[in-house]
Amino acid sequence: MNIETLLVRSGLERDRATGAISTPIYQSATFQHPELGVSTGYDYSRTANPTRTALEEAIAVLEKGAKGFAFASGMAAISSVFCLLKSGDEILLSDDIYGGTYRAITKLFPRFGIQSKFVNTTDIGAIESAITPATRAIFLESPSNPQMNITDIEAVCRLAKQYGLLTIVDNTFMTPYLQRPLRLGADIVIHSATKYIGGHSDVVGGWW
Repeated sequence: MNIETLLVRSGLERDRATGAISTPIYQSATFQHPELGVSTGYDYSRTANPTRTALEEAIAVLEKGAKGFAFASGMAAISSVFCLLKSGDEILLSDDIYGGTYRAITKLFPRFGIQSKFVNTTDIGAIESAITPATRAIFLESPSNPQMNITDIEAVCRLAKQYGLLTIVDNTFMTPYLQRPLRLGADIVIHSATKYIGGHSDVVGGWW
């Protein structure tokens, strides 16, 4: 299916109760179950909400991923990915990276014993030289923010797999319309919806 069709149709299903063909905004905080032991799939909007589910399904389809997770901002999405690491782990990141990501990984996550190292991800040799026994993941942007440096995502993914590392790609600048890192071998793709996906400076959101 063409990307244009996916953009129009992804996440949209006819509402079984009303027949609505456009996903409504469900503002309910809680959901009633039909009876004891029978669930609609929703109980509390903090854990799941039909509107958010539609968004998550859409981004998973667009990225050709298994699952999507929506967040209140791009940095919330990025921070949740960093939470996959544990004390003693190290993550390699592009040396030209979004300021919010830089501050989170250098100011917040060292409190939890997570260490970071910055490397020129456009140089595969430099990445390999930076890998240590503690390294668990490689995080990159391509193009990078703000200098628009281009990393060979596929080559980085091949290297990461040789060492058993996760490859995490912030795809904010490209969106799934222009680039699909999962198809290049990445394990996790992150977006800030605040920028090009939103497009009009009127949305704050993120997902992976």
